[in-house]
Order: sequence, then structure tokens, then C-alpha cells
Amino acid sequence: MKRKNQIDWSFKTISIIFLSLIAGCQMAVVNSNNYQSKTETTVIENNSIKDKDKDIKYGNICRVKYHPSHSKNHPVVIEGKLGNGNKYPIILDTGASVALFVNDTHINENNLVTRPFRTTNKSAGWGTCHLPELNMGEITLLNWPCFYQRQHAELQFCGMPVAKDKSIILGLPTLQEFKYVVFNNIRKEVEFSAKKVFEPRELKLWSKYSFRIEEFLGGNTYLFVTIPIAGEEVELQLDTGSGKGLAIQEELWERIQQKIQSVKFKQGKELYPYIGLLECKQGISTKLNVGNRPVKNAKVSIFPEDSPLLENCEGLLGMQYFQDTVIVLDFERNLMWVMYPQSQQQITSTSL
Repeated sequence: MKRKNQIDWSFKTISIIFLSLIAGCQMAVVNSNNYQSKTETTVIENNSIKDKDKDIKYGNICRVKYHPSHSKNHPVVIEGKLGNGNKYPIILDTGASVALFVNDTHINENNLVTRPFRTTNKSAGWGTCHLPELNMGEITLLNWPCFYQRQHAELQFCGMPVAKDKSIILGLPTLQEFKYVVFNNIRKEVEFSAKKVFEPRELKLWSKYSFRIEEFLGGNTYLFVTIPIAGEEVELQLDTGSGKGLAIQEELWERIQQKIQSVKFKQGKELYPYIGLLECKQGISTKLNVGNRPVKNAKVSIFPEDSPLLENCEGLLGMQYFQDTVIVLDFERNLMWVMYPQSQQQITSTSL
């Protein structure tokens, strides 16, 4: 019965979204001012409430299947469960520089204790909150530092909400707690290693690219990988929280466009949570060489030089280019490993 309910739910969701898009539905970011909960007011007035020490519990190797909502051209999503039993999609996001991030929906549904940031005696809509417990397979995060924003993305029809984004974002600082993390897009699962370092079975089946992790002013931390795009070696921010392809500045596009088959662009907008709808030019390359791999129908978006999306880098590299393979973030060696397409039969084995 449970399986049937899941199938029914998925079919209904797909049907609603499909019909809504035909009817002119659109994604929107909604700011919420209606939760101002008792917990928030209490914390403002009582500074004696303090964060408890964080803790993390896990086995040596932990594997977690992708969330049922995961599909191609989407970020890596697994299922998580709070201590009270409420389940939410968890986006594993190297593009997020905070350990955990929730929105107003999570606060409302779980009555989370919040500490809002203040500017000129008014809430800025951001803050920290206490998340007592988050479970992902055999991994448990206890009293982990968590940020929130009083907004969420939602699908709207004629201004009315159709579906809300209830994803919890798990950022780079949490992923760095592990020796390595495998994003297996063939078997649709993530592998976390707490103690064992990554040792591929057959080195010849992999290509590897160095990355560095840099902290900027304000404590924002990002992962930058050096990888050839159309034969041009570039440094890009790896964003596993994006299901898109390449988001780059005009200057970088000018350097690589001569090595790519002509791409026709059209003006458009792309939604980036917690940033908003951003103007860009959108196009698709029939074949784009990314590292040692040809990527078919590679999405490319070009943003203005002053776009807030690319303040600290020339471009973002999303997960659309890796949907048919496996990537490994090796935090012990600061390497990103990518499996060759012809070696996908190897992925069916228990260990890589």
C-alpha cells in the first residue's frame, strides 16, 4: 500500500506540474512574515538559550539512495528525517557555504527555535536556528549549526501556490566532515566515507581534477575545481546543488566559444534560491568537452559581469554535465574524480 501511495503521489505531482506549466504556471520566491513564532520572540528576549554542542554519528561507509523526487538535470537530493519523524528532501550542495540551511516552512512545521539577525531593530529575514536532529540513512547530525531565511520557492498558478519547496540544504562544511563523498548518478545513490580514503579499483577508469576550498570575507566558503572546458583549462565553482550545466561570465564565454560548435542563445531568467530570478542568455551546445568527457546537449548560461551569482568566480559547474557518470569529492587529497563513460558497467559493483 505504501508503494502504491508513493506512485499515486508521484503521478499526481507530475500531472499537476505538467498541466500547470501548460496553463502558465511559474516559479516564485515568497517572503514569509507570518511565522514570527513564540520561539523567536522568546529567544530575542532571553539570551540564556544557547546552542548545544554539535555531534555527528555515522558508520565507516554510509550509502543513501537518491530521493524519489530526484531526476535528470536536478541537484543531488537524498531523503532526510528530523528527530520528530518529519521527512524532507536534502540537497547536497557544495555551492552552499553554511553547514545546514532551512526555510520558513521547516520552522513553521517543526516549531524550531530561532535567533533572527537584526538590522536597525528589524529582522533581516535571516538568522540561526536550533535543529536538534537530522537523520540521513545511518548518518545522524545532532544539534548542528543551522541557518534559515524567512522565504521559500514555490510553484504558482495565477498567483496561487501549487507546490512549495521543502528542501533542506546541506552545505560544503558538512560534506567536508567526510574523507570522501561519491555522487553515483548511475546507481542513484550517495556514498559517505567517515574513515576510509578513496582508492579506485582501476585507476585507468578515472580522470581526476584538483580543487581548492577558499573562504571569503564573511565566512563564505566555496569549492573551486580546475577542469578543461572545450580544451580551455578554467577554474570553476563546483555546485552540486545546481542541476544546470555551465553558468559563466561573458569574458569566459569569449575565450571558449571558438572551440565550440555555434550555440544560439536567447534571453531568459534563471531562479537561484536565496538569490532570486537572474537575467541571463541561455543556449545548448550539441556537444561540449568537459574534462575528458563529451557532454551532449550541454546547457550554457551567460551572465553579466556584475551578476551576484558570479561575484567570486568566473563560472559555476552544475550537475547536468555528470548525469551519466560518477563523481567523487576526495577531501583527503583535494581531488574530484570522474569516471569515464565507457566504464559505467563497473558502477554496478558494490565498491568503486
